[in-house]
Amino acid sequence: MSEIKRPNNSELLQRIVDDMSIIKTDIAVIKKDVTIHADLVIDHEARIRDLEKFRWQSAWLTGILSAVITSSVVALIIRLVN
Repeated sequence: MSEIKRPNNSELLQRIVDDMSIIKTDIAVIKKDVTIHADLVIDHEARIRDLEKFRWQSAWLTGILSAVITSSVVALIIRLVN
């Protein structure tokens, strides 16, 4: 039977160092992806806030138009009833 050669300490240490370098590279890639996605989320939130701000700035116009249309309809109904 052939014996299985066990790695010595220096070979094991070299494997650990190689694995660590792979892990470090993977972590760097993940950090880069997270940073890109975080920037996209921040940009998306800023756009939503701008849209909400525009909507609330024009809310008075919607209220006035609604009041004018409602009062016109009520005035028309009163004239038709009398």
